Amino acid sequence: MRSSKDDVLIKLYDGHMNQLINRPVDELIPEMVAAQINIDFELETLKVQSIIARTMLIRKAKAFGGDGCTKYHDADFCLEGHCGDIIPKDELMKKWKDDFRWIWEKLVRAEEETKYLILTFNNKVIDPKFHSTCGGATDNSENVENNKVIYLRKVLCDHCKSSPYWDNVKDLDIDEIEKKLGVKLPDSSPFYGANIEGIVEDIERDEHGRVLKIKIGDKIFKGNEIREQLGLNSTRFGWKPTVLKFETRGEGHGLGVCQYGANEMAKQGKTLEEIFKYYYTGVDIKEYERPSKNKPLSNRTIVIDPGHGGEENPGVIGEGGLKEKDIDLTIAAKLKEEIERLGATAVLTRESDIYVPLSNRAKTGNEVRPDFFISIHMNSFGNSSISGTEIYHYRGDKEGEILSNFIIENMVKALGTVNKGVKTEDFYLLRSITTSSIHIEVAYLTNPEEETKLLDEKYIESIAASIAKGIIEYYS
Repeated sequence: MRSSKDDVLIKLYDGHMNQLINRPVDELIPEMVAAQINIDFELETLKVQSIIARTMLIRKAKAFGGDGCTKYHDADFCLEGHCGDIIPKDELMKKWKDDFRWIWEKLVRAEEETKYLILTFNNKVIDPKFHSTCGGATDNSENVENNKVIYLRKVLCDHCKSSPYWDNVKDLDIDEIEKKLGVKLPDSSPFYGANIEGIVEDIERDEHGRVLKIKIGDKIFKGNEIREQLGLNSTRFGWKPTVLKFETRGEGHGLGVCQYGANEMAKQGKTLEEIFKYYYTGVDIKEYERPSKNKPLSNRTIVIDPGHGGEENPGVIGEGGLKEKDIDLTIAAKLKEEIERLGATAVLTRESDIYVPLSNRAKTGNEVRPDFFISIHMNSFGNSSISGTEIYHYRGDKEGEILSNFIIENMVKALGTVNKGVKTEDFYLLRSITTSSIHIEVAYLTNPEEETKLLDEKYIESIAASIAKGIIEYYS
């Protein structure tokens, strides 16, 4: 497999070498697919898994706004299993021996025929859940992870009936169950035995603990009948199961793609598009956009909130009559234009001079779930000589703090304003937005000199460019 200039590099932590190594995304795909699915499956099924694996990598990669490996901070992905299953190529060579070549060629073909393809929902990379065998129906995400995900909806599926995991039995002894679940079941006693629904029910004992009557299965017995027929020593008897036999249907959490079902669909001639549309609701298959020097904010989403708005809420008004609501919107529109030029997706909470309640602004931010929510404002003070730029973030929002520092350094340098610092605050939007958010006080509109500068279009462009540069530096 040859790498090219278009390859996106993943920072992979190798525990054996105890170091980070850079490897192209698509070079990792066959190694992931080999660890995640039955390699004897149809080629179309392996192509399905290749897209799933690539989606997992792109979703985690910091270059695309992912969180990376949660254990090794500088890595996007690791070889230790908690980022996702992967088996390095050299280990596969040892495992497959003489069969390695033909199996590897099949995996590489599956990767190459799906090159750059990932799964998205509303233009965002999905969390591509998959499992071995659904056993008749997949599940809704909220039943498994307590979080409703629109594309992870239950679908009926009888395609996986031929799976070796369709029906299974597992015996677990009581001690093991108690240990794994952290529970303590009652000890057995001649005077005690719990109801076991459908097996042992409706127990009657006398005041001395002798069983008078008991229902076992669908029949009712006297205690003495049980003693005689089962060869017990007394009618003072109790019971405690020592082993529970669990009968299961299917294997895995039941979310997303059922692999054995997908393979049966592939045997029936279904395409990977048809398989994905069946198991995921409303997803799209598209090529991911490779990062470029000209578009360093590709795959980033920023919500820009122009403060105030409408006749009801003009904000600060300068001595020269400049209204905060107007200059906030002008800066926000220019910032939107600037970061979109750099590859980002930008959303404004208002695009005209209208009043938008704070609750609606927060709703926009939480529905879009951007990488950052940036609120634009002007400052004020009774003393008109006070000037400068300051930025607020919510307490504990570390990423918001880091971004704020990058932005304020660039703004102060480009605009020549006084650095009033990065601070924490409990503003409604900062605490209501569920993603990182910052509140920029660009300048003091009560300062005549700063008000005059804000009337200059080139100055506005400098404000937008310096904020955008801070965002770029944060990601680089």
